Amino acid sequence: MPFDLSQPAPGESDVRLGPLRALRWQAQELQAPQTLLAVHGMWVGAPVWRALGPYLAAQGYTTYAVWLRHHHPDDDRAQLHGLGLADYAADVVEAAQALDGPVLVGHSMGGLVAQLAAAAGAPAGLALLASAPPFGIPPIPRLSFLPAAARQMVGRPFERRPVDVFAPQVFMERLDERQRQTLGARAAPEPRRAARQLALWPPRVRRAHVRCPVFVGGGDLDPVIIPWVTRRLAARYRVVAAMYEDRGHMLLLEDGWRAVADDLMLWADRYVE
Repeated sequence: MPFDLSQPAPGESDVRLGPLRALRWQAQELQAPQTLLAVHGMWVGAPVWRALGPYLAAQGYTTYAVWLRHHHPDDDRAQLHGLGLADYAADVVEAAQALDGPVLVGHSMGGLVAQLAAAAGAPAGLALLASAPPFGIPPIPRLSFLPAAARQMVGRPFERRPVDVFAPQVFMERLDERQRQTLGARAAPEPRRAARQLALWPPRVRRAHVRCPVFVGGGDLDPVIIPWVTRRLAARYRVVAAMYEDRGHMLLLEDGWRAVADDLMLWADRYVE
């Protein structure tokens, strides 16, 4: 049964981590040694983690999910203008410092933000789900989607308007209509600068500066971050990618999301101190 994103999950609270607002799902009886800090992708916000967050907390992993700068529904979205991925990453570094070295978990654009934050900070671990790649790995989507993606993300020369949600049938193709509508109704535009960075000139992340264990996972049917990109990203960090069968881009919400959460916990238990 599709997960309902429109309602707060049991035990959910709204907190502040440094400069960012966040949702928290507090572990109760069990207490794992690691705390998780989740970073969302384009257009969405912290509620996109409302499946994984409570599930991980029930297994002992206190989980926080931030809203990136000016993405919270109460924020002034006009202030998004001019922001880049490094701005997002700087905020995540501050949020992570408030938690004393959590495991960063990033999805899509949030995966690249988490990589930048990991290189600049000192997280306990870094988990990347359908993550956008850094400089050196071409961010190639499904070929049939490439012209539309390039046109929307890059825009016309000198265009400065933010990028609104486009092609939800691609980014969210394996979600049900209700989930698409919920995410679309709460969507925040993304700065043109950040969108162009993702499409054309992603920032460099020096692998030597990421000194923590890394997990990389992706869907074998993802039209946005295709399997080739996910495997190249895993090879960059000298790990083997976990590829999920019959999954698209929204691994954290699609049917089978529990398997992703279980793999995250197994990896954290084994490799993260």
